[in-house]
Amino acid sequence: MTAHPSGPHDIGGLDEGPIDRAEHELTFWELRVDAMVRLLFKAGVLSDFAELRRATEALGPHAYEALSYFERWTAAVADLLDEKGVVSNEELAARMVEIRRRAAAP
Repeated sequence: MTAHPSGPHDIGGLDEGPIDRAEHELTFWELRVDAMVRLLFKAGVLSDFAELRRATEALGPHAYEALSYFERWTAAVADLLDEKGVVSNEELAARMVEIRRRAAAP
């Protein structure tokens, strides 16, 4: 993807080839990310999709291009929760290490 002056998300008018318009079923983890975001909205932790979009666009060109749609949502939500003091990225990283350790245990 060619970066646009407005950011990696703004590719309107650039020749990037055909758009894959095929519908697909969401995977289990994608459904969980969607549910998590909706619950954060309902709880008032996230204000609206504009806030989520801002955080997604702030991920930067490399992350924006390397991550899938729901991976970007996950990274953006983590950054927003850190920004709002709900849970830090360091706390999330430590928890992920713990979960991986448990999953690898016999």
